[in-house]
Amino acid sequence: MAEKKIIPWLDTVRVFSAFCVIVGHYTSCFDGFPRFDTMRLFFWYAGNIGVFLFFVLSGYLILPSLERSKSLWSFYKRKLIRVVVPFTVCYLILGFALLACGLVNPSIAEFSPLYRGAYESGFSLGKILAMFPVEVNFVRLAGLPLEWFVGEWFMGALLCIYLISPLLYKLIRVAPLPTFAATILLAVGTHYALADLTAEGQIYSDWWLFTARLPEFYFGMLLFMYKDFLLRNRRKILPVVTILTLVGAAGFILRYWGDSALVTRLYPLEPRSLLMTLPSSYLLFILAEWLNEKFPSALAHFNGFSGVSYMTMLTQHVILHVFASQFKFKDLHSLGLWLIFILVTLTIVKVSDWIKKFSDPLERALK
Repeated sequence: MAEKKIIPWLDTVRVFSAFCVIVGHYTSCFDGFPRFDTMRLFFWYAGNIGVFLFFVLSGYLILPSLERSKSLWSFYKRKLIRVVVPFTVCYLILGFALLACGLVNPSIAEFSPLYRGAYESGFSLGKILAMFPVEVNFVRLAGLPLEWFVGEWFMGALLCIYLISPLLYKLIRVAPLPTFAATILLAVGTHYALADLTAEGQIYSDWWLFTARLPEFYFGMLLFMYKDFLLRNRRKILPVVTILTLVGAAGFILRYWGDSALVTRLYPLEPRSLLMTLPSSYLLFILAEWLNEKFPSALAHFNGFSGVSYMTMLTQHVILHVFASQFKFKDLHSLGLWLIFILVTLTIVKVSDWIKKFSDPLERALK
């Protein structure tokens, strides 16, 4: 059985991914403000980068996780607890906290789904389901209302992928590359098969469906499986991957030159995003590893935030939208937007660390 050990560069990727999601969602909250154009240009979909890195990283870590598991049930139980418990704890704590804040400012209480459930539409099945990570597109197709609050759509998607990961584990041992090609075909096929449903609003986005994220997850599995080979041949592989990434980026830039959100076109939510997400994730992994080799002391504190990286993914949406409702951002100078960003990021990290102190003991008790 493989031993679990701390690998610093993996923590760097975790923290960087969480930071990208915060940046992207912070920007999206204030789209349309004239003084926000520059930040919008570069950071509008930074969250896309964070999301695909989380999927690749999850795939990278799944093989040793499966190898450490004593049985299939122990694997499923551990993953279920690891994803669901923090999600639900975060949902309830933030929900009640916003209700409490409503005693000072009633408008804040309205952000809580507990408030809306109690005073507006009641606690429907959709609201109850939202307290757990679910595949949002499945819920939407079933016609159930889904309450958006903590967590992201990808938590439900990730659980679906975890469900089939033992099968992927077997396939990667037998036919790694054909299986990789199959995941890409499934992702692209899903996109085109569900395009009409997306256009009609019956699902949120076909590129949010778990099948569409399989190539990134499986690519992470391949990176782990062939890590020794990739390390031995890095000098040959790295230039090729770098060229492929640059060519892909140049193609997007030329195609969308003059677009008000040019940089976001590099990582769109559609099949062509694979042209950037797959090779650039390898480059970012190599960069994180190199930085930790060259500057271990400087990155030690940065990596220390990896323990709350998952929890920040759960809290950031709520905190960002509460902040956005309290500030007149259109009246702020650009420097003010940056200062607010620093403040809201520190708040997200602090709140995440506080909530984690409640969820960790419950996780340990259930395990």
